[in-house]
Amino acid sequence: MIAKIFAKYQSIGLITLSLLVGAIITFIALPVLTRLYSVADFGAYGIALAIVSILSTVANLRLDQALLVADEQDKKSLIFEGAVFSTAIAVISGIVISAILNVEMAGAVATGVLANTLIQSLYNYQFSAHQEYFCAGLNIFRSAIVVAVQLSLPLVMQISLVNSYNVSSVIMIVAVLIYLLKYQLYQVSWQAFKHYKDFIYANTPHALLNSFSHNLPYYVVSHFVGVQAMGFYAIVERTLRVPINLISQTLRQFFIRKFKDADSSQNALKASVLLSLVSLPLFALVFVLPESLYLWVFGSEWVGISSYFQILALGYWAIFCNPPSSAFLIAQRNSQVLFKLQIVELMIKFALFAGFYAVFVDKVYMLLAVPVALIFYNFAILYVVWRNKN
Repeated sequence: MIAKIFAKYQSIGLITLSLLVGAIITFIALPVLTRLYSVADFGAYGIALAIVSILSTVANLRLDQALLVADEQDKKSLIFEGAVFSTAIAVISGIVISAILNVEMAGAVATGVLANTLIQSLYNYQFSAHQEYFCAGLNIFRSAIVVAVQLSLPLVMQISLVNSYNVSSVIMIVAVLIYLLKYQLYQVSWQAFKHYKDFIYANTPHALLNSFSHNLPYYVVSHFVGVQAMGFYAIVERTLRVPINLISQTLRQFFIRKFKDADSSQNALKASVLLSLVSLPLFALVFVLPESLYLWVFGSEWVGISSYFQILALGYWAIFCNPPSSAFLIAQRNSQVLFKLQIVELMIKFALFAGFYAVFVDKVYMLLAVPVALIFYNFAILYVVWRNKN
């Protein structure tokens, strides 16, 4: 019995363990980083990551997700086609951002987008082939490179957090390209993506909206509160996403692969409910932890950071519960449902931002719109899966 359970969930355990190692590396480094770089640095870094996050979800037209369900003969072609699309969008975005913001931000965004999409394509290609050990190593490699660069460069030169991110992205791009070329994990073609147009026309708009909605608070905070407050938000958001990055993203990929040929959504429903019950105490901890603990971890410069954790925690709990249900819809090629719900979620978020701006004197409380909208969106997905359980 134990052997069967181990065999069934070995891939999840291994990937989660690798993400845990990456998270430990990041957490160990975080108190040092908050002392090496200023709050304003983290604010600018937050803007860069927000833009990269939005563009990375659509730069390769979601062909990286298609790799999880693609026929074997199409996979190498999808890697090539996705890389070409990603390169084009990265270059165009860099040119536009250099005109709007500055060259440093443009470089960080362009290399960040290309690095993210190349790594995700390689990761999903190997994950679809059940090469979990490779995927685990790639997760650790990515975290180690980012942290190593961010920690080491300030010791030898004066550099911003945005520029150190740019350097780490370039290193990852070179490493992935060398691997793809060495093992010939590509095939020059312009035919494969035509068989996965639902990922382009349904999954891509949903991913774009989802990423825009997720990163909208960065723009709201920077405009209505200030860059320093955005530095607080960036640290809190990065911390709350750790359990999501550790488990939720791995589960989504696992369940997309698992539900590819599923007839019933009952397993997805059960997994989502179980995740919500198990994870609630973890996210509820932020409401009882004292401010002094946060200051001990992040430094005395971060007074008031506990309020940000308390405002945002339940919204990220809702995200954590989502992967099995959303994975079922994606695997069943039903992403249009996610797209429609995302539109509603975004409308709710805009309305709440406007309402809270009018009601609260302290504009930080505009961020209450985030957990309310996220809870609606993620549990609406759960409701859709529940209605289709038979």
